[in-house]
Amino acid sequence: MKSKKRIVWAVIAAVIVIPILYIVLGPGIKLNTPVMKMILKASIKKPSENSPADGYRHILNIPYVENGDPKQVLDIYYADSINRKNAVLIDIHGGFYVAGQKECNKDFVSVFLKEGFDIVLVEYRLNDGVRDVADQLKDCASALDYITIHADELGLNKERMFVTGDSAGGHLALYMAEGSADESVPIRPREFHPAGVLVNCLAYDFGAFGGAKDYADDFKEWFLGPRFRDSAYLETLSPRTYIGSLEAPLFISTCTNDFIRSQSLELKQDCEDIGKPFTFIDIPSKSMKVGHIHNVTKLDLPESQEVNGTMVTFMQEH
Repeated sequence: MKSKKRIVWAVIAAVIVIPILYIVLGPGIKLNTPVMKMILKASIKKPSENSPADGYRHILNIPYVENGDPKQVLDIYYADSINRKNAVLIDIHGGFYVAGQKECNKDFVSVFLKEGFDIVLVEYRLNDGVRDVADQLKDCASALDYITIHADELGLNKERMFVTGDSAGGHLALYMAEGSADESVPIRPREFHPAGVLVNCLAYDFGAFGGAKDYADDFKEWFLGPRFRDSAYLETLSPRTYIGSLEAPLFISTCTNDFIRSQSLELKQDCEDIGKPFTFIDIPSKSMKVGHIHNVTKLDLPESQEVNGTMVTFMQEH
């Protein structure tokens, strides 16, 4: 019940409160750290205590960096042998770069476990005003290479590994897929080569965040890191900078109530401009329940089932 209340508050905060503030106070309003901390406190759900994923064979908190940080770990869940597809879905959670944890996505990935996909949940170090997205990208690259190098002993098929991410996690997942094919990407996996990348309500044009007039400087420093004024540096961490390098098949989802829907539309347009094939689903809905990453947090909604079913089909086809 508490988890459902948090999700409701997330929708209220992201879809209702912020637009109302803009209407009432005008375009000069700047989101600051205290306001966003309140929003995140309400919106970040806690891990389910009785997730369907818990009923599957699993190995938890595997370190992917020797003598690393407690956050540099991953979980593996194995599909039942009766319908196992010998394919892997690697999930990178969101949380605006400063919140969230891998366990929060256990219910979401249970959908794909049931369909026969093995699952890897990646944890990474969060931004804290000292660390920034570069550290998160390094963690993801290390995790993906660890999974690939140790695939045989872990019982995973490295030839059919998909990577997915929601919101900030979509940024990290797409950037990793781009780097797997392009040595010029500054932070990249060396061994991992995805069979496909699936992003839900992603943050795409990261380089533009530093110049966003809607964000106060204290907020930018909190979620972007101490180099938030260095636009050239932020561009090197942005998936948009390297979208032309992407070779893996691409799936994109968003919805009309996604408060960063424009990011997914921008990715769609860029792919069309460069002739990059992709699968795109944009859920139209007047319901406030169907909002940002609804397919991750509200699994029972018909719209969420449509998105996740399309993800299953996408992976089966690739």
